[in-house]
Amino acid sequence: MSGRDAKFCQDRNGVRWVLIEGVINRKTAADDPAGGMNLPVAKIQSLEKTSVERRQKSPLAAPATLAGIVLLALSGWIASAVLWLGLPGLVLGAVVLVWGLQRLSGSVERLDASQIVAPGLVPADWLIVGSHAEVTGFVEGLKKEVAEAQRQQAAARN
Repeated sequence: MSGRDAKFCQDRNGVRWVLIEGVINRKTAADDPAGGMNLPVAKIQSLEKTSVERRQKSPLAAPATLAGIVLLALSGWIASAVLWLGLPGLVLGAVVLVWGLQRLSGSVERLDASQIVAPGLVPADWLIVGSHAEVTGFVEGLKKEVAEAQRQQAAARN
């Protein structure tokens, strides 16, 4: 089956996927240059569409919340003596506290992904994350290769 096009992409997790001559190579930044994991296309049972959720927390949320509480306490103490001196600090402290509390839990990003299903694989390792053109092109090419491999296996059985 020589003469097939090579396919490659880098997904949103920073994993580099290469498909050459019916074998997928999955390589992370931690792998050595000649390393990675290999999987023959003939062993793949299916490609399933799925999604991944990523939670991103703001590094300023906790300090802002703490600063808001301190500012409110200090301004409240000043306002107990002279109201008009503590009022701007109370307003600013409330704004900073609310801003920090809203961002404390972080934001959730939902990403499209494709799961490679084959016997004996760790599912988390064989998840292609992303929906940009490079990844979708790789997944479509992989689907064609898998369909061709399954057709050849069926023909060999008959």
